[in-house]
Amino acid sequence: MSAEMIAGLFVGTLVSGVVPVVNAELLVVAAAGATAPGAWLPGAGVVALVSAAGQMISKTLLFGLARNAPSRLPTRARAALAGASVRATGAPSALWMSILMSAATGFPPFYGTSLAAGALGVRTRIFVSSGFLGRFVRFGVLAAGAGAAGARLFGETSGVEASMARLTAAVLGR
Repeated sequence: MSAEMIAGLFVGTLVSGVVPVVNAELLVVAAAGATAPGAWLPGAGVVALVSAAGQMISKTLLFGLARNAPSRLPTRARAALAGASVRATGAPSALWMSILMSAATGFPPFYGTSLAAGALGVRTRIFVSSGFLGRFVRFGVLAAGAGAAGARLFGETSGVEASMARLTAAVLGR
């Protein structure tokens, strides 16, 4: 897997974290499918790691923006949010598991979960650790499946990898 492909995947998943029409899962499958046949399993790990990092940077930015939003709400809404925050932060293991499941399954959508966690005042450490683990699992499963399918279907993927490298270079403007 080339450095250009990894950089393109990182940028793509970073953007997909804030622009919902950019599909991170499609980027993961394409990158993993372009991995060399003998290296698809380690390649899946790299794809999952890079993708999870890109997504979590943008989701953490959303989380941070939402954390500052309650100060702009009307007094009554702030009071209701404060009550919900006390109830939510009183069960950190349930919060951790809820964020993990949202990140891993997409239900509820992780975009909304990121905003809600920030507005409720969830600790950054809880959000980042559970979100990263969930995204890593999600992208790892997708990448391993695509890598195995790519190796089985194409045998030698040099043509696919070259096409992905050209696409990445075009996106990065090289």
